Amino acid sequence: FLAFSVNFFIAGIKTVIAILTSSSAMFSEAVHSYVDSGNQFLLWFGIKQSKKPNKLIYPLGRGKEEYFWTLVVAVLIFTIGGLVSLEHGIEALSHPKELKNLYISIIVLSVSIILELYVLYKAVKELRSKTLDKNLSVFKMLKTSTDGPLIAIVVEDFAATLGLGIALFGSIFANITGNPIYDAISSIMIGILLMVSGLFLGYEMKHLITGETINQQTKDQLINLIEKNDAIKSIKSLRIVSIGANSYLALCKVDYIDTTSDIKIIEVNNTIRDEISTNFKEITEIYFNPA
Repeated sequence: FLAFSVNFFIAGIKTVIAILTSSSAMFSEAVHSYVDSGNQFLLWFGIKQSKKPNKLIYPLGRGKEEYFWTLVVAVLIFTIGGLVSLEHGIEALSHPKELKNLYISIIVLSVSIILELYVLYKAVKELRSKTLDKNLSVFKMLKTSTDGPLIAIVVEDFAATLGLGIALFGSIFANITGNPIYDAISSIMIGILLMVSGLFLGYEMKHLITGETINQQTKDQLINLIEKNDAIKSIKSLRIVSIGANSYLALCKVDYIDTTSDIKIIEVNNTIRDEISTNFKEITEIYFNPA
């Protein structure tokens, strides 16, 4: 809700300034902020839906519904945010308008950058807190995270901050030179930025929707934990897929010691499940099949 509040507040200010200055870059930024505000609602709705229990229809939960709504967000960023800004920038480049009161635009953009930087800092901090390897770069954390809404927020906030910077430089150059072409170019660049952001977010959601696996290091640690049990001869296969934010399903085909009875196998499986629940909280569902 922090991101939603800031985006909606900034969107209103940008709209007023876009009207006062006739700036296409500011118009693009206003569209961007309105899209971001709508996206925050969709992400919130997706999170709420994913937590609704319905074991009869969704035996593994509705965690992946977050990915669907995040994919919708990616489409909106690409189309409404990116294409509209690109079209408006091309129109401004083809038919330049006289820009007015650009100093107001410069002040508002400068303040907006400070606000967006704070929101981006908070989002990255939350992303890092949910990442096992704290030394990863932000890009790597985005690639390995299974929290769709959080990925979307970080991508949106990064695009918003960079877009504001582009609009600010465009306004400064247009104000210094008196040439509106810099403002139009800024609008085009913002449109391209949003389209790239939408494509990246959509690409990441595609992997999560189709069942991206866990990182190899965690998988190796999980194998070692299972094989430590004396009743386990070997692991024939271990398949792990994402089923929601920070939630994985593990399917393990195990070869037990020949003398292990059926009752003992049940006890062994329950013991391993308890150990996995304690040491690997992200593995929320695990099933064993005898080889």
